[in-house]
Amino acid sequence: MDDKTQRERLEQELRFLKESFEAEVISKEEFEKGRDRIEKKLREIKQLEKEANKEGIGKEAQEEKEAAKISDSIEKKEETKIKLKVIQDEVGQHEHFEPVQIKAHPTEKIEEPIQEAAKEIKDEKKESKSFKYAVVFVVLLLIVFFSYSLLKEKKAPKAEQLKFVAACSSDDDCKQEGKEGFCINPRAKNAKCEFKEIQKTNVLVLNDRRNCFNCGTQRVLDILENWFGAISAKEIDYNTNEGKNIAEIFDAKMLPVYILGENITKNPGFEQFKAAFVKKDGNYMLSDDAAGSTFYFKRDNVPDKLDLFVIDGDAASIKAENNLKEFLVAFKEVKFEKHNENGALAKELNIKTFPTFLINNQIKFSGVLAAETIKDNFCRLNKLKGCERSLSMSLV
Repeated sequence: MDDKTQRERLEQELRFLKESFEAEVISKEEFEKGRDRIEKKLREIKQLEKEANKEGIGKEAQEEKEAAKISDSIEKKEETKIKLKVIQDEVGQHEHFEPVQIKAHPTEKIEEPIQEAAKEIKDEKKESKSFKYAVVFVVLLLIVFFSYSLLKEKKAPKAEQLKFVAACSSDDDCKQEGKEGFCINPRAKNAKCEFKEIQKTNVLVLNDRRNCFNCGTQRVLDILENWFGAISAKEIDYNTNEGKNIAEIFDAKMLPVYILGENITKNPGFEQFKAAFVKKDGNYMLSDDAAGSTFYFKRDNVPDKLDLFVIDGDAASIKAENNLKEFLVAFKEVKFEKHNENGALAKELNIKTFPTFLINNQIKFSGVLAAETIKDNFCRLNKLKGCERSLSMSLV
């Protein structure tokens, strides 16, 4: 992947690492170790970008220098042509002398133009005979000289053709879809690229997109790919017999569920992130907190019910309650309950992020949200008369 893509993935991994630490999934020592590693890689990427910029500036200066050399060469050739014309004009002015027109090529012999010039000169006056021969000789020499120079320039190999370019200088130069590339003997004459099939990490995802509006998986799959390299994900619907058997085997309490095979322990990144997994039946399941699971699929569905989990005196919790007031006024039929962080239900559901909402006793979402957003989420699962109206889209 390129520097930009790698930097974005590293920044995404850093954010998830921070979320894992805040959710107490990993220890402070593991967080600091992971953070230092990511920040080190980000600094290396910035250094490579600086070096690439310097190389680009040096190349521009070299190109300007080469352009100046070519310009000087052209000026010299033009100056020579002007001198030749002056000589011809002087000859024409001397005793009405008509200059001899001579055509010559690098590959032709010059004897014939000399004989023709000599024949014409014999008809002129004897006192100008020596002068005319001298002029013709000079003209012929100039023609032969320039013809030879042009021929030599055509045959001479260009500097770019002589410059050696290796087949590859690093592994980044060896790319092939679906394979991992390696540069053998980088920057050498016998450099070459070799490829091998990328060994992907298999991830089984158990999900219920039919009954859960916020059970997306892409964010977590991207994080797993940052941790362990290329992955191959297969999603199973919980509502199938296969899905229900998997949920029972792994004693799943929330969806989505992410299950990785036992061979994940051989991956170099496993030791750093193993605290985010729970070992079950010889496999490794991502914990509910690390997976960001939102659907308590085993709990009874209670229509038109809304629960709010808060921390007393917490600024974010107070803002969430203030934004919720407009929704509760608009939907008086909603069965609403507020719970403290130390309440029985908060402990039962293992709620660690506040404020958090729970719709219909099953699906949770968190954060300080506008009344319109709370209404949209609630109306995804409940068809009430007021769902078509619009509420405030800004926070109170």
